[in-house]
Amino acid sequence: MIAIVTAMPEERAALVRPLTEVRQERLAAVEIYCGNVNGREVCVAEGGMGMAAAAAAAKELAKRKPTVLISAGYCGAVRPGPAIGDLVVCRTLFSLEGGKLQQIAQHGDGQPTAGNLAAELQRHGLRAWQGSFITTRDIVTKSAMAACLATELPHPVLEMESAAVAQVAAMAGIPFIGMRAVSDDAAEELHFSLEEICAANGRVAIRRVLWLLARRPWLLAQFLRLAAGSAKAGKSLGRALGVLPTTR
Repeated sequence: MIAIVTAMPEERAALVRPLTEVRQERLAAVEIYCGNVNGREVCVAEGGMGMAAAAAAAKELAKRKPTVLISAGYCGAVRPGPAIGDLVVCRTLFSLEGGKLQQIAQHGDGQPTAGNLAAELQRHGLRAWQGSFITTRDIVTKSAMAACLATELPHPVLEMESAAVAQVAAMAGIPFIGMRAVSDDAAEELHFSLEEICAANGRVAIRRVLWLLARRPWLLAQFLRLAAGSAKAGKSLGRALGVLPTTR
């Protein structure tokens, strides 16, 4: 069984859409959707944004003894290269804590390397890169992040959950894969914080978004761009799901 942790409803929906015979379950506070693709069972958990929410969802999925635990969803490109809708496979993984990067080990015995998976995705007509995932606890400035990263670090992207999922996978002895689709490219700086748009459970709160827009209406243009980018990224994630079961 392939287990996938997502943060937002849009990410979860993109990965559930290709499944057949879908059934919905609720464990603790985690919504889990299970179905089949290419003869393989897939379970997708919608945990919410952030490390704590992702860890809780990953722990629930780990109880099912999956063959692989995947952190999937959207990401933001830090440097020019990956475009909106492109897929990025995690080659190296970091957690940003107190302004310092800490590399996170990835347990991957028996699973494809980032290079093999990226090549397989490309063979199926998807634009895919090997990259460096940087898990942050809040939205950070891309330009500042790019300036402090080693130039040889391949295609860094920002996201908020993969380090937590990888750590749960390592503790459970389950292989880990990180796979993200770019929703905002390197030129798009996000001008809001996680606290401004999310409730305490890590889920986007519409009332908070509307309140933010009432105070800063100029953000509407960015939200519309992000919505369009997320839709394109979601389509790539859905297409990629059909590739994963065939990859060894």
